[in-house]
Amino acid sequence: MTEAEIRQVISDALVYAAVPLFAESAEQSDFVAGRRDVRLDEFEIDSLATMELCIAIELNLGVEIVPGDLTEIATLGDIVALAQGRVNVEAGQ
Repeated sequence: MTEAEIRQVISDALVYAAVPLFAESAEQSDFVAGRRDVRLDEFEIDSLATMELCIAIELNLGVEIVPGDLTEIATLGDIVALAQGRVNVEAGQ
């Protein structure tokens, strides 16, 4: 799975979870395009949105990330790196 595909999965999950100010924002389009990293504290990502994000990653990428994994993460780019690292480990790369 490419970084661009992982970015899209994360973006779609945040839109589905109705994270305030993210959907159809410049931050969303820049993040998906890889032009910008987005700090998690820029948005109101509540525990339900965090769970939706973890579920979307598991269903779409086949790797498990639990909400506790995200407690020390500051940006969406950090989530991409975490997911991509786990995808690569699962693929034996």
